[in-house]
Order: sequence, then structure tokens, then C-alpha cells
Amino acid sequence: RKSRRFYPTRLAIALASGTSGALGTLGTLGTPLGALGTAPEPDARGFILVETNYRIYGYTDSELQVALIALFSELLYRFPRLVVAQVTRGVQAAIANGITADQIIHFLRTRAHPVMAKQSPVLPPTVTDQIRLWELERDRPASSEGVLYNQFLSQVDFEVLRDHARALGVLVFENPARRLMVVTPGGHPDVKRFWKRQKHNA
Repeated sequence: RKSRRFYPTRLAIALASGTSGALGTLGTLGTPLGALGTAPEPDARGFILVETNYRIYGYTDSELQVALIALFSELLYRFPRLVVAQVTRGVQAAIANGITADQIIHFLRTRAHPVMAKQSPVLPPTVTDQIRLWELERDRPASSEGVLYNQFLSQVDFEVLRDHARALGVLVFENPARRLMVVTPGGHPDVKRFWKRQKHNA
């Protein structure tokens, strides 16, 4: 990809040319390339082809459609009536901006080329599964250290200490029903001193 040159494959040539020339080979979807040669109008029919290698071929000159594809993929090449993109881990950047994996998959499915739309499933499972995995990977919960307080004799004692920790901005977690709370290690000394004073004055 670093080179400024590139050598189009037979599939790319057929898609870009818009002709129905007889190429003796079959496309990725097992369909004669000539059958994919005529690009449909984006507003009338599906215009996106998705391959199992995460490549996206979009039959469109619409700047809007190209911009939408670029939201969740890396644009590789532009031809007349064709854009070629690659779905990568960069999907996580789109997810960080509020786009969900389901929205990306819905976009690709509802704009699938008629040849793809006839298949079941419409999109390659390897692609849809990976997009969802990237979303889960980004949303993976992060662990952090904390100090647990859970031996409270009354609900009032719990609420007093919890409110103090919250006021200090060191409260990490609370469960009033079970009378337990977690504070940050840095806030533990202050909470501990406050609790000792409370018990001494009681």
C-alpha cells in the first residue's frame, strides 16, 4: 500500500469498466464477472459488494455514499463509479464516535449489490462477526484497584461513610442493599480517618 503504483485485479477492472465483457473467470461470489459489470444506480438498487477478505467495492460516484463508507473503513482506491475500501480495526474509531456495529452491518446489508442480496446470509459472516468482535473489544471493561468497605452495623453508618467518600470524589462503587462500597486506594486514608472519628464520637 505504500507504493504509489497499484495493479488492478481482473475483478477491479471489470467493476470499474462498467462493461459486460466476457471474462472467463468467476468473481468472488461465484458469479461471472460480466454479470457484475454494470453498476446499478445507488438510489435505485444496492451498490455495495463485500468480500470475505474485508474488501468493500462500492459502485457509486456519490460523495455522500463514499463519505459514509469512509466512516468505518479505510479508502484504498477511487475509480469512476467505483470506490474500493477495506474494513479494518479502524472500525473502533467509528464506534468511539457513536456508530454501533449493528448500524455498520445494517448499512452494508441494506445497500448490498443485487447479486449479494440473493445470497443467505447477505454479508460474509467472517466480516460481520469481526465487526462485532471489534466493538466488544473496545467495550471490554477495564479493571482498577480499590478498597472495599462492607462491615457496617447499620444502614445509617453506611450512608454516612458513602456520602463522605462521594463528597471527596473517591467513591468507585456502592451497593446500598448489601451495605458495601469501594473507594480508590488514594482516597482510602482520608475515608478511614473519617470513619474512625465517627466511631469515636458515636
